[in-house]
Amino acid sequence: MSKFSPCLWFDGKVEEAADFYVDAFEQGAIKQTDYYVDSEHQPKGSILTISLTLAGQEFILLNGGPEFKFTPAISFYVECETEEQIDQLWKKLSQEGNVLMEYGEYPFSSKFGWVADRYGVSWQLVLAGRPQSIAPAFLFTKEQSGKAEEAMNQWISIFGDGNVEYVQKNPDGTISQALFTMHGQPFRVMDGGAVDHDFTFTMATSFYVYCKDQEEIDRLWDAVTAKGKEWPCGWMEDEYGVCWQTVTSDMEKLFDNSDPDRAYRVMQELYKMKKIDIAALRAAYEKKE
Repeated sequence: MSKFSPCLWFDGKVEEAADFYVDAFEQGAIKQTDYYVDSEHQPKGSILTISLTLAGQEFILLNGGPEFKFTPAISFYVECETEEQIDQLWKKLSQEGNVLMEYGEYPFSSKFGWVADRYGVSWQLVLAGRPQSIAPAFLFTKEQSGKAEEAMNQWISIFGDGNVEYVQKNPDGTISQALFTMHGQPFRVMDGGAVDHDFTFTMATSFYVYCKDQEEIDRLWDAVTAKGKEWPCGWMEDEYGVCWQTVTSDMEKLFDNSDPDRAYRVMQELYKMKKIDIAALRAAYEKKE
């Protein structure tokens, strides 16, 4: 299992979006669908999340409601192997979408384009001549502009097992483009510079962080929220406005809705929490009525 998985917050149409992405990517597959077991946030029985894989990367699509909207502050950088592959992917993702950088030739690649798809999720496509891969890309704008390098180094320090692979700087010392890895997964950061962007990070795009135990959850929670914010249900916002969610490998079992009453107990326990308490969730799971 990968350490990090992007979580995309949708206002309905989550099933439609999952089908759209699986169709767009050659290596796309739906893994699991989970449903609401109460009616506090969405109608009982409606879809809660759909997990899928695209080019080997897990994505979680969350049916959360209208509170948050996607912005280009977080996009997904897709390296494509062949011209046919990138042409087809661009055609599908740009249909009914909003082109942010025209698809064509650039100094760094013979084919590149940046598009927000019909749901608002942003994708950067580049012809790289390597097997298709996806890397989250963070664009630091507004008051966060100029902090890309600082954030990259901080994330590596907090989440561990990281390495800076490549850095290209602007004349003023800000980051034009940087590539780094954490736990073997690629990430990119950029500074917005002098461009007057009207967007920044939102909770519409967050990242699952799979933790091995309560000790790791506690450590990450303290480090990320030290200058950030605590949110319910294991969500934590760092000082740059990027959101992360602590989850464990057995949460899939704990929230299994094959037993609706048990799933309801566990979900009600989760709603009481900010930082995840694995023991409390397991106690709710094992409780006998």
